[in-house]
Amino acid sequence: MIWFKCCHSVATAAPVASQEVADTCMAGRYGFLMLIVVRGNSGSGKSTVAAQLQERLPGKTVFLSQDYFRRVIYNEHEQESLAHADLIEVAATHALRAGHNVVLDGIFNATRYSPMLERVRSATEESRFYAFDLSLEETLRRHRSRSKAGDFTAEEISGWYHGWQPLQFVSEHRIDASESVTATVQRILEDR
Repeated sequence: MIWFKCCHSVATAAPVASQEVADTCMAGRYGFLMLIVVRGNSGSGKSTVAAQLQERLPGKTVFLSQDYFRRVIYNEHEQESLAHADLIEVAATHALRAGHNVVLDGIFNATRYSPMLERVRSATEESRFYAFDLSLEETLRRHRSRSKAGDFTAEEISGWYHGWQPLQFVSEHRIDASESVTATVQRILEDR
């Protein structure tokens, strides 16, 4: 597979064949380098979609979850700061420059996170942005069916809910309640 011939592995730090080949790979000309952003309210299904995308995308794919960066690495509450967003930006940009696909998932409120997402988007020629457009009732229904349902109350989910909130710098694709996880993943993989 040309992917392994042109890009180095971060884990082994093996050198690339040549700068020209590396630049070709980094530019995504072989169809491997891609940024996919999946946004949505808590419990909407974005992490499930993102995990399946990581499994199905060709080449190495890095899955970066806003929840992990915010809650685990920084132990931040939603409105505390955007330090976690700075680290997400660095990690995503690094992974793209290293020749990996990147799947970002998070609530990523458009007002607070648009500048960061736009900067990450500029690191690659191919990007796809998707956002769940679910009613509060559907969001709460999905939340009740997930393994983390006990971690957050319906009141907390309702407080975080923001409805459809498109990003202004990109044409974002809607994911509605009628689309299954399998259908959503397939659509994202086939969209151009």
